[in-house]
This record gives sequence, structure tokens and C-alpha cells, in this order.
Amino acid sequence: MEHRHLDVAPGQWSIAIVDSILERGGASDVRMLLAELQRDPFGPAAVAAEAAAARSAVYGYPQLIAACLEKWRRG
Repeated sequence: MEHRHLDVAPGQWSIAIVDSILERGGASDVRMLLAELQRDPFGPAAVAAEAAAARSAVYGYPQLIAACLEKWRRG
């Protein structure tokens, strides 16, 4: 997904990028994010996703992200 107002390098994650995915991304964007979170549930994408999900007003995906991170962090 191209983020209209963000310069993003491949593999770069920030709260703004995750916000963009949650607010304007499609299912494939969310799957890409979830795959990264599963790969490294303590990494930069996970930290950004956790912060973005906590403050997001979007329905569904923030709760999914929080539940997945909780599961993947337990191992």
C-alpha cells in the first residue's frame, strides 16, 4: 500500500504507517501487517501496531491486532 503522506522504506514501520493501514488499507494490507507481527511480535512493527491499535477508532482490526499480539507474545 502506498501511504499518501508518508515516505516509507520497505520494512519500515511507524505508528503513522499502521494508522494509515487501519484507516485506509484493504484486507491484503492488514494481512501483510499481521504476517509481520507474527514473524516478530516484539519488533518495531509490533510496537507501532500496539500503539496505533490502542488509540484507533476503527472497528475490528485494532482488536484483532491486540488479540494476535497477545497470543504470539505468549508463544
